Amino acid sequence: MKERILLLLSEMEDINRRQARIYDKLDRSWKHYHANADYSYLVETAFYLNQLYSGYEKIFYQVAEVFENTVDTLHWHKSLLDRMRLSIEGLRPALLSEEAYHCLNELRAFRHFFRHAYDTDLEAEKVALVLKKAWQLKDLWAGNYHSFTAFLRELAAK
Repeated sequence: MKERILLLLSEMEDINRRQARIYDKLDRSWKHYHANADYSYLVETAFYLNQLYSGYEKIFYQVAEVFENTVDTLHWHKSLLDRMRLSIEGLRPALLSEEAYHCLNELRAFRHFFRHAYDTDLEAEKVALVLKKAWQLKDLWAGNYHSFTAFLRELAAK
């Protein structure tokens, strides 16, 4: 089990570094959109929001594999996110605070829209709302991530 925990820690650290790069790209893209109102930058911003959620979801999937050994197949995106806010007594603490969970749920819903949209134009106001949640999440995630990885390090040291 120690090896699985250490591998999970390494994977989480790697994804967390990648997430930081996506946040940088997201910021640049949104600033470009505001500078010249070029629709392509709005689409690019939406793409980075999509990627951002995918990165978080990858972490959630890995946590579920290590601790619960399973991921539900029906509505798995939502059920996986729901599971990450649960503290499972004797197994693991919650990875997400309620506030982080709500931000992530907004990102999840947006990603679903973005991936399945057909012949639909993005609305800057709606993208801005999701972007606001992404920025709130960035700060919340730092604390959630730190607490959970501290738990993992303690568990690996046993």
